[in-house]
Amino acid sequence: MGVWAQQQVPVPQVSLAGVQTPWNVRTIIDKLVAENDGFQPVFESIHPQEWVERGASSVYIQQLQQAEQQTRDVVVTSKMLAQKTDQLSLALDDYFRLEALDSTARSLEEGVRRYADRAAADKLAALIAHNFSAREQFRDYLASLATSQEQNFKVADQEAQRCRGIISREPASKTSKK
Repeated sequence: MGVWAQQQVPVPQVSLAGVQTPWNVRTIIDKLVAENDGFQPVFESIHPQEWVERGASSVYIQQLQQAEQQTRDVVVTSKMLAQKTDQLSLALDDYFRLEALDSTARSLEEGVRRYADRAAADKLAALIAHNFSAREQFRDYLASLATSQEQNFKVADQEAQRCRGIISREPASKTSKK
């Protein structure tokens, strides 16, 4: 192969069957919101202020506040996405918020396991694990939405190129001087 040969880059496999219907997406979103609602009672049972008194880092207090805010933010962005299921930027925002919540909740779970009771840590770990499958469905939807939009842009660009080609081949219009 020559210097200019294209290198084969592996591409993630995404179903090209199309984007799910708004109804199916709303079902996934409703499941995510319901599962995230389960975090709040667990967060309320966590008291990192007591951990700090026993030598834990005060960062856990901030993480708990962050996790509570992230939970509320996920609900808000999910509800907005439920209204506009085909808006890629909103779907990405929601997904990244879910990922941030997951990361914060995992860190809190480590603190709960170390400084609080095992039952609360196990409950938080179960919520995180259960939430993973809904996030995975949402991630798959997000990938198919992005692929669909890329294909739409490609078709629109090809059509624009075709129209430019037709226009550029037309003879210039003659204007008469009076």
